Amino acid sequence: MALTLEELTSKVDDGDVDTVVVADTDMQGRLYGKRLTAKHFLEVGRVGVGTCSVVLGWGQNHSLDPGYAFTGWESGYPDFISVPDLSTLRICGWQPRTAIVLANACSLEGEAVNFSPRVILKRQLEACESAGLFPKFVSELEFYLLRETPDTLHEKGYVNVSTRHQVMHPETVMRSSQDEDFLQALRTALALSDISVEMVKAEYSPGQVEINLRYDDALRAADAHVLLKTAAKESALKQDMVATFMAKVNHDLGGSSCHIHMSMLNETGASAFDDGDGGMSETLRSFVAGLVRYSRDFFLFFAPTTNSYKRLVPNTFAPARICWGHDNRTVSFRIVGKGAAKRVENRVPGADINPYLAYSAMLAAGLRGVEEKLDLGTLPMDGNAYTGDAGDPIPGNLDEATDALARSEVVAQAFGEDVRAHYANFGRQTADAFKTIVTDAERRLLLLDI
Repeated sequence: MALTLEELTSKVDDGDVDTVVVADTDMQGRLYGKRLTAKHFLEVGRVGVGTCSVVLGWGQNHSLDPGYAFTGWESGYPDFISVPDLSTLRICGWQPRTAIVLANACSLEGEAVNFSPRVILKRQLEACESAGLFPKFVSELEFYLLRETPDTLHEKGYVNVSTRHQVMHPETVMRSSQDEDFLQALRTALALSDISVEMVKAEYSPGQVEINLRYDDALRAADAHVLLKTAAKESALKQDMVATFMAKVNHDLGGSSCHIHMSMLNETGASAFDDGDGGMSETLRSFVAGLVRYSRDFFLFFAPTTNSYKRLVPNTFAPARICWGHDNRTVSFRIVGKGAAKRVENRVPGADINPYLAYSAMLAAGLRGVEEKLDLGTLPMDGNAYTGDAGDPIPGNLDEATDALARSEVVAQAFGEDVRAHYANFGRQTADAFKTIVTDAERRLLLLDI
């Protein structure tokens, strides 16, 4: 349940809450933060919590990566302040006697930290409002339940990983019933945390689950996304399982996507995407044209790890080319719905995204199309986008996506040159970290044959 400060104070006085988690996301989309005693939060912590700037400069494995102007050895890893956004204060339904609040990163002087993912999205929403547009978002998140614990994974060297199920039963009620011990507890915890779940189903591969949240204002939708991931991972650990949101757990298993649905309202509260007859408005056509033209510039935010690109292959329900179409699951940008539900489904992102950054990238690319009054031009893809020349190919790897972002004037204009440089370094450091690692697959293929 959502909480006001007064309601939290009452629960603290009654002994129902004794801990408050103050959290924000790092570049990878993981929650970082501190656990405060509830009384300390009410006395001091609600104003802000000191946080080491390393959290916006470390690597996927928390390595101390070089190359950041904002943080590093040269600057002494200074602090910033995580300032609680009290509108996000709520019961943490998956932890006993705990509340959680999301925060915004601010300098010691009180200015917003440009590189913070949540701050980036807030600024894109300001740009939308200036254009008289008000987006709604929802994430469709897929993940795997593994019959493992962190200790067993470490002992195995993270190979021969066992999914919770070994055979396929996609879409069947029987399979989701087998997981209901976990899924019902998770849904209950999320409901207690003021996070609305619409639907849960068994996804394509053994042990794979999809959860659909309810659409909401962009910031609230991104908040719900990161809290769902945290709740799923922590709830799985309690049942001696691991929930993983890797985009591709194994080459012979289906990828885990995060299809992002986005609708748009105008200043009257009506759909800015529907033309009144169920067709595409000029705003939607220009918005999609912006996505098609500029998505390569922002692609790093849709596919942020080396693993992301192993999901983006033909004939897997993941897109391989940058194109659009009506109710076509082979394209990157699928147009569905009518009226207020007229929306764009971005089928590129995997479950490994940071939602604040991915939502921001969609808005920035689409808004650029609206500002330039781009002509959508190309016809919708009606057939199989995996065959022929349906559009430009998506970036083939993290290096290519990082280079596109690093060169992009569109990214610099939308997010700021300092943010572009910060995330270009993030992409380079993430890609470079894997270039010297000898993989299990290399040993399996080459050890005896070379």
